[in-house]
Amino acid sequence: MLALFATVMPVVLLLCGLALDVGLLELKSLQLQNAADAAALGAQLEAERGTNNWLAQGQADAALNGFTSGVGNATVAIVQQPSSGAYAGDYDALQATVTQSVSTIFMGAFTGSNVTLSAQAVALLTPCVYLTGTGLLQTYSLEVLNGSLIGNSCPINVNTSMNIQAAGQIAVDAINVVGAAVSSSNPGFVYPTPVSNVRAFSDPLASTTSPSFSGSCDHTGLSLTNVTTTLNPGTYCQGMTFTGSTVTLNPGLYIITGGANWSGSTVTGAGVTLFFTEGGGGGYGQFKMHLFSTVNLSAPNDSSSGGIPGILIFADRNWVHTDAQDFYCSNSTFHGDGIWYLTNAGLYIASCGTFQGTNYFGIVADNILTAGTIVYPTNNYSNVTTGNPFRPLGGLVQ
Repeated sequence: MLALFATVMPVVLLLCGLALDVGLLELKSLQLQNAADAAALGAQLEAERGTNNWLAQGQADAALNGFTSGVGNATVAIVQQPSSGAYAGDYDALQATVTQSVSTIFMGAFTGSNVTLSAQAVALLTPCVYLTGTGLLQTYSLEVLNGSLIGNSCPINVNTSMNIQAAGQIAVDAINVVGAAVSSSNPGFVYPTPVSNVRAFSDPLASTTSPSFSGSCDHTGLSLTNVTTTLNPGTYCQGMTFTGSTVTLNPGLYIITGGANWSGSTVTGAGVTLFFTEGGGGGYGQFKMHLFSTVNLSAPNDSSSGGIPGILIFADRNWVHTDAQDFYCSNSTFHGDGIWYLTNAGLYIASCGTFQGTNYFGIVADNILTAGTIVYPTNNYSNVTTGNPFRPLGGLVQ
């Protein structure tokens, strides 16, 4: 009996030791994956803020999860546009790889060395511009003539095709085109090379609750000429016209029917959402900023004022469009944080100098045509309490 025990006991101990090592390696693999996920997401969020600190931030997030690069046989590597894996070559991808050499209790006696484990995660930058190309009779969803579309950590998604003329340029983090990336025979500067035939994307703000026209009007046919005044949130029926005026919009939600026509005016306001719809005797209309207007408006960062966090311009999803762009800036300037949400309407930007936000500026539209203007979409939603509204279409993917 003792002889049998002496024979069996080493085998039992070996099996127990192997089981212990396997469990240890499984736990370590799980910890490595958590650290890789955190590193990829941390780097992505920092990159979207437009800083150059995404590598350091990703490594810091890995350290918070127990793996500091260069310490304890661990390495944390993060690259943009990975060279391998499912997202190899994607300009909007950040790939984190966390590796550690692990000492085992029993397996080392057989292998003679430590076991090296590795985990990998990929996060995609959240696009700033979505062009649906579903309604208007435009040849292209994106057309850049003698202007520029420049985005920092800001990919764009195009549902149909694009046209860049010789004097136009695009410089963003990624250009994803559902169809063929068609351009003119003499295209301007485009970076990076558009990726064609990607899968179709859906409305990124489909889950956002839309305001609605209640049936009553606070103002009807408002028309201001050569005045200085302050307006309050409410329902403005049959148009909002400013001519040669200086207007301040108090924070909140403005429901506008019949469109708006701002010419030669200065319009400012923070914490504002403008919702364009029909009702009260006013149709959908158009929204025009022209004749050397200066517009500086920013969306709400929270819902305390009654506006929609992150959204500056909201066109009714049932918008009945024409063959032309219904929202446009011409010979004016626009500056302000916020998303222009125009799923069934086009945006025309011509001779507007710069068209941009300070922290975040996004566009969802049927199409964009820009000429003589530099459009700067940006992706830093860190001051919006609800976060980046486009987040469901970005973030961790592997």
